[in-house]
Amino acid sequence: MSWKRGAYPEFTLEDVVAVLFMLREPVGRKTISEVLELGEGSVRTLLKKLSHRGAIKSTQKGHSLSAGGEKLLDGIERNFSGTAQVGTVEGLPAFALRVKEPGDFKSIELRDEAIRFHAKGAMILVVENGRIVFPEDGRPLSETMQELTERLDRLMPEEGDMVVVTWAESPAKAMKSAYHVALFVKGDETPEEIKSLVR
Repeated sequence: MSWKRGAYPEFTLEDVVAVLFMLREPVGRKTISEVLELGEGSVRTLLKKLSHRGAIKSTQKGHSLSAGGEKLLDGIERNFSGTAQVGTVEGLPAFALRVKEPGDFKSIELRDEAIRFHAKGAMILVVENGRIVFPEDGRPLSETMQELTERLDRLMPEEGDMVVVTWAESPAKAMKSAYHVALFVKGDETPEEIKSLVR
């Protein structure tokens, strides 16, 4: 028998960001735990930290963002959007988000980051002349993946945006790897209040 009384609650910055986007609508602890594949102890700790910051309110329907929490989320949304499930890629659940004003980047480096963070694969795309293209050669995604292009169009990316698509063995891993890439690109601009939640 283990001497430990249970695992130490652990969550990442990606979990914090995912929870803030989820809490736009009232959500229960169990749902958060299932969607993010996080232990209930970790979810409890994370919600407690957000509550101490005055970022969430709790009712019988679940937890949701307070005005303070909305402000925290605004700080994130200035840099990137929440994720959306965009079907499957290579038979695996895929998620996407858009990053505003990404600056200079190397697609291969960002793909590697996604894979390091549990993705099986990733596509880094940009919006050029109103079309979603591969930045390396300007080739439109629609030439090879029309259905995915239509789903990404629903994210309403704007000119100059980066579009990150990641796929993984589970929706949680795909979602969090997309947030990981966005945080990697825009990390310096992530509000300190959010970063401090994982320290």
